Amino acid sequence: MKDKTGPLYYRIKEDIKDKIDKNEYRKGQMMPTEKELCQEYGVCRVTVRKALEELITEGVLERGFGKSATVSFDKVPRSVNKLSGLFEELKKDGIKCSSFILSQEKIRGDAELQRVMRLADGNNAVRIERLRYANGVPLCYQIIYLNDELCGGVRLSNGEYSLYGMLEKEFGVKLVYAEQTIRAVMSDHRMSALLELAEPSCMLLVTRKAYNESKICVEYSKTYYVSGRYEMNMTLKSED
Repeated sequence: MKDKTGPLYYRIKEDIKDKIDKNEYRKGQMMPTEKELCQEYGVCRVTVRKALEELITEGVLERGFGKSATVSFDKVPRSVNKLSGLFEELKKDGIKCSSFILSQEKIRGDAELQRVMRLADGNNAVRIERLRYANGVPLCYQIIYLNDELCGGVRLSNGEYSLYGMLEKEFGVKLVYAEQTIRAVMSDHRMSALLELAEPSCMLLVTRKAYNESKICVEYSKTYYVSGRYEMNMTLKSED
């Protein structure tokens, strides 16, 4: 350790941060176990645990899916000033966006879905459940309902693609505006496992209803973002 001042746990913490800056510990990499760190630094487990806890509090590390902590990923930025899909937003920043489909099926719209999407009585919807990744890192869990009357033949696959681009190209459906709400929720155990989280964690739930030029609701979605891996940016202007 280069730093010889301050409490021992603090010097270990700063040394780990220095190694992360030098890419000796890479983003997403699992850290050595507490026992291994004790041997490396010649200290007791209490000292190592204090250093790791502070690094987790600072967001440098996050609780690992296994026994050890992992190096935190940089937060993925997202603008909420215009209507676009996650694929387009991440691509703009040079981030690879990919999907893994958990399920997709045609369902009969129940009373709640008919109310939210304003579906005609008895009309169907396409329900899609998927995971989204940013540069291979799990970013969000998503449930999407698509208006079957407008895009009933849609069939998503794993990999890189734009859903909004697909709807416009294959079905001639262009989304022009959306209503969106954002709130904090906790992930359940299934969602935590799918997103490779060590325990139930705070999520940003983004609920969106997107419409075409005829004011028909084409998409109703609920997207649960890992709050530690994601941030939203918006530009606010005062009224004249």
